[in-house]
Amino acid sequence: MFVLNKFSLVILTRCNLACKLCCEYVPQNKPFPDMTVAEAERILEAAFSVADRITTLHLTGGGEPFLHPNLAQLIEAAMKYADQFDRLMLFTNSTVPVSDELLGAICRYKEKIVVQLSLYHQRPRQEQDTLRRFQEAGIHCKVEKYYGDDQSFGGWIDFGPWEAYNRTAQELEEIFHECSVTRVMEGNWRTRDGKVHWCTRSMRGMELGYVPDNPDDYVDLFGGGTREEKQAKFMEIAKRRYISACDRCSGDLATLAREKRHPAGEQMERTNGKR
Repeated sequence: MFVLNKFSLVILTRCNLACKLCCEYVPQNKPFPDMTVAEAERILEAAFSVADRITTLHLTGGGEPFLHPNLAQLIEAAMKYADQFDRLMLFTNSTVPVSDELLGAICRYKEKIVVQLSLYHQRPRQEQDTLRRFQEAGIHCKVEKYYGDDQSFGGWIDFGPWEAYNRTAQELEEIFHECSVTRVMEGNWRTRDGKVHWCTRSMRGMELGYVPDNPDDYVDLFGGGTREEKQAKFMEIAKRRYISACDRCSGDLATLAREKRHPAGEQMERTNGKR
């Protein structure tokens, strides 16, 4: 049986916050169009034609997923494959009011759904109201506190600029294998367009043009090749010494050093970035 531990559909790349250390670099770049329900259905069909099972399926964002106007329908699309995944995870910064339609969709499948709420203390009343609504509905919530002195994970890390570091092969290998994406997650497989990348840095870097496009570093669900060949490529990437994006990353996701952790959610002025 071929199993992926974590697989994320990046359903949108826009946000109502502008976090300085956003790992998706959302405030600095113009968003791509939101993923449509039809696009999600096509990706899910392709993904589950390759993977026999996915441990955790994510509907996430390079931004705030609860801004997606059709999130309830995207949940319904994902739930068509409920027998092939263990849990569906949703993420929110907790500042977007939860519609009755969305709450109803989550409640229908709450035995399969986990909602991760990040609390930044940007809009405290709304954050607490969002948390209260989910808790009162009996929805399984995972809460991460990102303000004050006791932030989850000690705060955020800075992935750094996109310029190449020109590291040696040994340095790149250390970054890849010590990174928590490799060491803890066993791959943070994610896609916005059917090209499935090992991590956020790889996917965002290539789609924004900051990392040279390297087809060796992702599985194209809609490209040529058999099911078995695509499975083999997933496994080959997972066993790599490193990927291209490792040379355009600070590598700090590999460290537990407190001095390399920063307060989360610090806001910045938006810029007119371009893709």
